[in-house]
Amino acid sequence: KEGIDRFTGLVDLAIQARYDTPGFSKLLRKMMPAPEKDHDLLVKVFEQISDLEKKGENGIWARYIKNAFAPVYMGKFDYVLGNPPWIRWGYLSDHYRKRTLDLWKGYGLFSLTGHETRLGGGEKDFSMLFTYACVDNYLDEGGILGFVITIEAFKSKGAGEGFRGFELADEKMPLKMLGMEDMVNLKPFQAANKTSIFTMKKGTKTSYPVPVIQWKRKPGRGSIPMEWDLDQVKVSTTRHSLDAIPVDPKKSSSSWQTMDKASYPALTRVKGLNPYKAYRGASTEPYGVYWLQIKEVRPDGESDLVYPAVSGGDLMRFGFDLNFYVVLAQDPSKRKPYPASWLSHKLPLTYAYLKQFEEILLTRGSNIVRQLAEDTEFYAMYGIGKYSLAKYRVVWKRMASKMVAAVLSTKKGVFGRKAVISTDTTSFFALDKKLEAHYLCAILNSDLVDQYIRSFSAPGRGFGAPSVMETLGIPQFSEKDPVHKDLARLSIKAHKQVAANKEIANIQNEIETLVQELWNIKF
Repeated sequence: KEGIDRFTGLVDLAIQARYDTPGFSKLLRKMMPAPEKDHDLLVKVFEQISDLEKKGENGIWARYIKNAFAPVYMGKFDYVLGNPPWIRWGYLSDHYRKRTLDLWKGYGLFSLTGHETRLGGGEKDFSMLFTYACVDNYLDEGGILGFVITIEAFKSKGAGEGFRGFELADEKMPLKMLGMEDMVNLKPFQAANKTSIFTMKKGTKTSYPVPVIQWKRKPGRGSIPMEWDLDQVKVSTTRHSLDAIPVDPKKSSSSWQTMDKASYPALTRVKGLNPYKAYRGASTEPYGVYWLQIKEVRPDGESDLVYPAVSGGDLMRFGFDLNFYVVLAQDPSKRKPYPASWLSHKLPLTYAYLKQFEEILLTRGSNIVRQLAEDTEFYAMYGIGKYSLAKYRVVWKRMASKMVAAVLSTKKGVFGRKAVISTDTTSFFALDKKLEAHYLCAILNSDLVDQYIRSFSAPGRGFGAPSVMETLGIPQFSEKDPVHKDLARLSIKAHKQVAANKEIANIQNEIETLVQELWNIKF
């Protein structure tokens, strides 16, 4: 410790005094006598830092070396506090991903299948790795770490599963979550809007429930100035005590569900195995190629692969707006792009339109789609199957903050009656029966289900993903059940009212009552 401290101090002094290499060597022999081999190595370090100084790139290097070696000579600590960098896996350079991959695996932070990763579940955050590395390298057993981190570490399904294992996997060292504070609504930073803080103890296993404090701004309170002290912040906010448990009782690493004791009975009753499979909407990137505005319909035009479409932003409860069309160059039955030989012969104008974007389509940002395009056709798309064109689809918003659902089917437009496609900012159930679709739509648009989904799915990118439906125990639809039929009827009525720009408050109230009856909930 003393040697590193003295050496870095001498380097700082020599840089400021503009010593050359012989001068520093002489100073080093006088102030820090060392064997010749060690002496030569230390002089080389000085030369490298001196070169950086001459290039205008110095300033911190001697202190950086001192800090880098600190864990070696200072040992581990009882308390570690910090705010790690928040960087999504997708934004890390390929070089850095490769360099850190063994660490991700060693700490057990990669837990996804290839399929889940392709669906976006692999969007881990670098702060997760940073946390585990700090616990491993800097925290003594029995010590406590407190970090500021994105709440997605606790509430994203796939990306956070490894993190929520709460164990240094390679050492089998357990980690105990002592508590978490949800500051998403508070927004303590200008740039980050999904802030949380947590404390963790090394060497003890996590037990549930974990106490959570949820911070909320008081009604009418705008942003919280960053320069305010704690007392000022408390006056303008409320704090609610919640409990966190894994949303899937059979999987301790599943997303955290946070709720107060009053809502616990109702939200627990809603939980169960969902008989309906959810899908993500069609991937139609780049939008500048696949999204269309229809300006003119020509007699020699081709519309076979052109469909009316909605994104998440076009959805409202029991309704939607049609603002654009999409080109689907993917065969839903085979889940492969239509062969170029077929497309250029049968739909030459469509092929010519896509051909002009070939270079762009072969360099798309998504590794999965780019590889698919290289292996098949340059216009290959992802996330499109028979389910994308099912007779009825109950579609809800992804990447939002509230459950909003509508039933899509076919719509008559400039190209005749065609299926309305939902894009990848939505998720959906695919169904054959109208009543069953509307039954599900009424349930999803209830305040109870909205509260349930929001209890474990954080607002933003992960909200409303297909996976959020896995633990929603919706009873299988039965035409013999009067509650099921009434919910379907109310959804059909609500869709008509919304299409006519009429109020649906009374319908919504009826739906809330029936949904509570569906799960036998009494308030």
